[in-house]
Amino acid sequence: MDMVKNFHMAQGLGETSYAHNSRLQKEVIESVMDMTLSSAMEACADVETVSIADLGCSSGRNTLSVVENVIRTVCERRRETTRQLPEFMVFLNDLPSNDFNALFSLVPEFVQKVKAEHDDGGEILVSVAGVPGSFYGRLFPSSSLHFITSFTSLHWLSQVPAGLLNKGESINKGNIYMSPASPPSVATRYVKQFQEDFSQFLRSRSQELVVGGRIVFSMLGRRNHDSHEKINECPFFETLGKSLSILISQKMVAEEKVDSFNLPYYAPSTQELEDQVYREGSFTIDSMKQDYHDWTIKYTPKMLSNFCIAATKSLICHHFGEEIIEPLFETHTQLLCEKLMAGEDIGWSKIIVVLCKSVAR
Repeated sequence: MDMVKNFHMAQGLGETSYAHNSRLQKEVIESVMDMTLSSAMEACADVETVSIADLGCSSGRNTLSVVENVIRTVCERRRETTRQLPEFMVFLNDLPSNDFNALFSLVPEFVQKVKAEHDDGGEILVSVAGVPGSFYGRLFPSSSLHFITSFTSLHWLSQVPAGLLNKGESINKGNIYMSPASPPSVATRYVKQFQEDFSQFLRSRSQELVVGGRIVFSMLGRRNHDSHEKINECPFFETLGKSLSILISQKMVAEEKVDSFNLPYYAPSTQELEDQVYREGSFTIDSMKQDYHDWTIKYTPKMLSNFCIAATKSLICHHFGEEIIEPLFETHTQLLCEKLMAGEDIGWSKIIVVLCKSVAR
């Protein structure tokens, strides 16, 4: 559990890693912006004080760009009906280790920009607050939110599934995540952890949203529903595992140390998400779509490896020590180069979901 907490300190990644993480997050946000804005209009059409929450906000400008676009869209719709502009309450959530000071330093400029664009001689009020804590639990008062977003976060589990070590021996030996080579017992544990986490996420949001409120989220997913074949189609973690194996052969890291390392990562299928939503019972699915992105079109192997550093550095440093980072990701880059030269697929599958709270809790 300590390892996972350290992972979620993620944004202590250093400037280079953060820049790559921020760039990738920005592209994801831009790709789902139309769905986000249309959902915001539905959720906030007749609300006098609009409450918005972004979960897993990190500490860069991306989260504020989403909020800015939501505010612009809501205000433009109100002008069309000659109605008074609403007030806005914005909640930015991440774990307590997030650099909220860096985020808050961007808020005055953001508020001034919003006021300059939308203040028609009156006062448009935009209040911003930070809410530290895990989104796998309650964060806000009951029926207090109208619109929630979360981007590129929900594929990270709250913890590494329990039971991956049996009497000190790894039952996932040779793998660092739930891969196609993992035993069925490993897949069972990852599926169970995902179900527990995602159901808790839905229950918490159901209590916090008003009826008619909406959630828009995106996460990595897989195209095959079978929970033990073609798992995690994004190849970064498979390549990362092979890179660690190479370091074992070079006597740079102990095999036992690698065997005890597992990522708290699970990419569900759309069917799994649907099942969990219907099982929880508070939401209808307004929209769900899945896209596949071939990263070789836009990114070099080095850039792709930097994305992997941004996502995993804190976990790796906590488990192996920081000195492993340079040789590990040099090897990782080389293996990605070899994949590219061999014409292998390097990409990821992204699932975008819009939920509407339809039942009072």
